[in-house]
Amino acid sequence: MRHVKIEDPSSDQALMTAFVARDERAAGALYDRFASRVYGLGIVMLGNDHAAQDLVQDTFVKLWRTGARFDPERGRLETWILLTARSLAIDLLRRRVLESRSLQELGPPPVHDPAPGPDDLAATADLASRARRAMAKLSNEQRSALELAYFGGRTTAEVAALEGIPQGTAKTRIHAALLKLRAEMAKEADDDV
Repeated sequence: MRHVKIEDPSSDQALMTAFVARDERAAGALYDRFASRVYGLGIVMLGNDHAAQDLVQDTFVKLWRTGARFDPERGRLETWILLTARSLAIDLLRRRVLESRSLQELGPPPVHDPAPGPDDLAATADLASRARRAMAKLSNEQRSALELAYFGGRTTAEVAALEGIPQGTAKTRIHAALLKLRAEMAKEADDDV
């Protein structure tokens, strides 16, 4: 690495110019200024220390590769860096959801418990069938939010981040999905009587 004179170290443009020129001091200054904010974003979005540390590393690697794209005319450096980190976190969350869904499609491991009798198995199969039919009546947005929240164990904030929607919208979708699911399940139960 070489050293480039940073005209005004508080200037985002000067810092990025030196960073893009691969100046060690600029890289250190950029890291010192923004790593804790990226880490905090990682804790909120990803939920654990290890993932947040990985997000910091991935963000600065991406900045190293794409730093020349920073345009101070389009916004502040902090905003650009945090949006880069957020985008990487969302990609990671989406991968987690896809992996989780793939595992769910494989189904649970077979249970070799002879305890449930035929009546129990029939009741469970019937309930599962009714639940699948009720889930199928939800809109795609409602079903996705509900699956992330209840089957994926995600918080409303995480659902919002994964779906790219405001947190209030995520709450509304989950609540509406639960109400509709409850109504459909009750309707099917009444139809069976």
